[in-house]
Amino acid sequence: MDAIRHVALGFCVISTIAGVIRIFWPENSFTSVINTILVLYIITAGLQLLRGTDWQMLTAQLYDLTATTEENTLDYSAYGRQLGLAASADAVREVLENADVEAVVTLGNNTCCVTLVHADDYERAESLLASSCGTLPYELTVGGDAP
Repeated sequence: MDAIRHVALGFCVISTIAGVIRIFWPENSFTSVINTILVLYIITAGLQLLRGTDWQMLTAQLYDLTATTEENTLDYSAYGRQLGLAASADAVREVLENADVEAVVTLGNNTCCVTLVHADDYERAESLLASSCGTLPYELTVGGDAP
């Protein structure tokens, strides 16, 4: 089989040379010969692959791969919860911005902490948070004496 593969490789080299000739001399009829030889080389390489493969070892490795992936699964639920809280805090920030309430929104201990810039916005911010936060725990504070 190695001899056939080497002969096919030789034909591929000859076909490559014929392809280079075709580039510089386009009125020739080497196209069908080149394609035929390449197909033959691919077939012989595929037969060599199928003949030389240890199917029992490959099957055992695939079974071992599935067994190790089941054992090493990681728990991403806490990370997913943290991502959800961050998205919720961004949504709260956007709701407050749309209502023209200046505030700083942060996350602390799984709670959305909203610090208002203006004390006059407290009632409006509280009603907005009550209507839009749902089950998200929040804490509303006034941060300063800005006019």
